[in-house]
Amino acid sequence: MRSHRARRLAVATVGAVLMLAGGVAAKPSHCRKDCEQEITNCLGLVPKNEDCTGTRVEKRACRRMHAAERATCYKVVKVCKQQDPGTSGICLPSSTTTTPPTTTSTTTSSTSTTTLVGYSGPVTGLHYAPNHNFDPSGHYVPAKAGFNLADVSSVSQLDSLPSGVKGLAYLGLCNGPDSSFISAVQPFIGDPNLFGFYLMDQPDPTGRSAPLCPAANLMAESDWIHANVPGAQTFIVMINVNTSTAPVYANTYNPGNSHIDLYALDPYPCRTEVGGCDYSKITSAVAAAEAAGIPRGSIVPVYQAFGGGGWSDDGGGQYILPTASQEQQILAAWGSLVPNPVFDYAYSWGTQNSDQALEGSMVLQGVFSAHNATSAGPRDRGS
Repeated sequence: MRSHRARRLAVATVGAVLMLAGGVAAKPSHCRKDCEQEITNCLGLVPKNEDCTGTRVEKRACRRMHAAERATCYKVVKVCKQQDPGTSGICLPSSTTTTPPTTTSTTTSSTSTTTLVGYSGPVTGLHYAPNHNFDPSGHYVPAKAGFNLADVSSVSQLDSLPSGVKGLAYLGLCNGPDSSFISAVQPFIGDPNLFGFYLMDQPDPTGRSAPLCPAANLMAESDWIHANVPGAQTFIVMINVNTSTAPVYANTYNPGNSHIDLYALDPYPCRTEVGGCDYSKITSAVAAAEAAGIPRGSIVPVYQAFGGGGWSDDGGGQYILPTASQEQQILAAWGSLVPNPVFDYAYSWGTQNSDQALEGSMVLQGVFSAHNATSAGPRDRGS
């Protein structure tokens, strides 16, 4: 579906939205006026009630969720005021206690939706969102939403990263440790900002849907990195050789046949043909990876953060950009399965195929700012 180098609301903490316009909160005494545009942008991303489908009960639950999302958009005023609670002004509500969203459940033949109370996503100290990571001046942009693992392709990009940010260097070769591979890796050796190497994006051991990439070649590359770049992690995004409803990773790659450290799974659940998000795809993907010999400790969760454009899914529909509450539910589904990954991965910061992605969604940036702020701190591996 994608190439890395196109290379192929209830918001947990709405205060994160305020950081997106440059990192400076509005003046407490002018919150309503200063937050007007943020509120308008937020409301524009809440789906219309006419989009709700299903039975009468399901439509009612869907409309309630949208109402909660709209209410959350207005809470930026409250959070703005809380930046300086000692200052009086019209924005200070009678209560400064934030009420968590209620829990509702909706089940259909193809989807199971739960609006969750509180935060229950994976906890890790490293957060990655690839593509368009650097602006024309060379500044690392996803830092404003708390992403601290950068998508880099050169040592100059790696060395330009702000303090506390590591780099994941993309290679995309799969020819083993030949001269091209060694020339690509050697400049990164010894760089303190390096986390590791993104060896391949969805390599194919059969050659049917992408150029042939034998596991033995990835093993040789991973072994070379482990021997010559101490502490560097090796990483791939897995290819699903079956359907998203019945995923299969068997006879592809695992620690035994590739010596790769980390394996990302990307079961994108939000699609037009299911009228929302089928979170069971995440559970199925993790079970299939374990059956293929990949331990949960080596799994990197990939969160859907794109939709529309030219991407078509394998069910006859299109991927859709999750709403804020749907994104929280994606995080929660992953949190119950892979609670402490080495890092997590939001696809994608930048647009790739005339689609929508994180760089253009203030609401989703707010969700990820809140998620990333729960960081457990730098992990020992690769930090």
